[in-house]
Amino acid sequence: MEKISNYQLFGLTFLYQIGTTIIFGFGAGAGRDAWIAVLLSSLLGTCITIIYVLLMKMNPGLTLVQWFPAQFGKWLGTPISWLYPLIFLFDAGRVAGDLKELIPSTLLPTTPPLVFIGLFLLVMVFALYLGIENLARAGEILVPIVLILLSIEVLLLFSSDIIHLKYLLPILENGWVPIWENVYSQGISQTYGESIIFAMIWTQVKNPERIMKITIYSSILSGILLALSVTLAIATFGEDLYKRSIYPLFSLLGVVNVADFLNNLDPFGVIYLTSVAFFKMYIKIFAGIKAIQQLTHLHNHRVLIVPAVILVMYLGMSVSDNIAEHIYGMALEVVTPYVWVPLFFIFPSILLVVTWIRKKWLKGGGHSV
Repeated sequence: MEKISNYQLFGLTFLYQIGTTIIFGFGAGAGRDAWIAVLLSSLLGTCITIIYVLLMKMNPGLTLVQWFPAQFGKWLGTPISWLYPLIFLFDAGRVAGDLKELIPSTLLPTTPPLVFIGLFLLVMVFALYLGIENLARAGEILVPIVLILLSIEVLLLFSSDIIHLKYLLPILENGWVPIWENVYSQGISQTYGESIIFAMIWTQVKNPERIMKITIYSSILSGILLALSVTLAIATFGEDLYKRSIYPLFSLLGVVNVADFLNNLDPFGVIYLTSVAFFKMYIKIFAGIKAIQQLTHLHNHRVLIVPAVILVMYLGMSVSDNIAEHIYGMALEVVTPYVWVPLFFIFPSILLVVTWIRKKWLKGGGHSV
């Protein structure tokens, strides 16, 4: 079996964490202090990812869905484990839903969403058959491209003379309450809590002892880039427009205008965002089918690829009727509090305590009873 290198894991983690998060207004409820909410989410989110790595180290050689049966027992642990592939595939459908809403409103207004989502997932099937090692190699190439594009975007925005730093003032005008409301639970769930999915991939890493540092570096870098993007969006549009805009971070490319020559960069933004969304959706589907394979003891996960992609396509086309329902009705009011919080925070925290107690018990000779 091929292994994933340190840099490849960093690339996959980084691209996954920025994912479709960079499309929407991260922490918009905090207004002009959204950049503080992003940085605080990054700090706390990094601590959450450290818990996941600690669980990996305490359960060597096991994936996420094998942790719970190993520590809770078959009858309690297996039902909990089944929740993870289900939410991974559901979330992959929500990424498809992001594209269903984004592409028609930006690049292809007359093309039926079913057409480009179908073609997108057709490529996804091919990539899934090739294996995650090939995706990791592509990530090696895409990471520097993403960083270069973001650097160019920053330069073009300042060159367009549309950045107004006064829009960021006064800082903390409304105190810490609106910031914290955007940090917990959406802020730390959307980018960092979701990183628990890499516990399905860490067993394929060449140097598992480096996973902790790689995960921390990736979380910090993605947090910095998200905070920078949010800061630029607020400094460009102002607080009110940032809070009302559906795609404020994407819209930054639309306002670039250098000497009336370099402008209308929306198509490049769509290509960039679609590429990042592809990585995020791929990892969700791959982790989902690998988890199902392990839970059902199938010999090969490839038999699950086509059914999983068909399910993701169906969910992407039907999970929400409009962008407001997709973002607010589904993500903020249902998925985050009732799905992500238990699966990303509560269950792993309980598992960490139980695993630590069992390790101490066995070390103290309790196994001889």
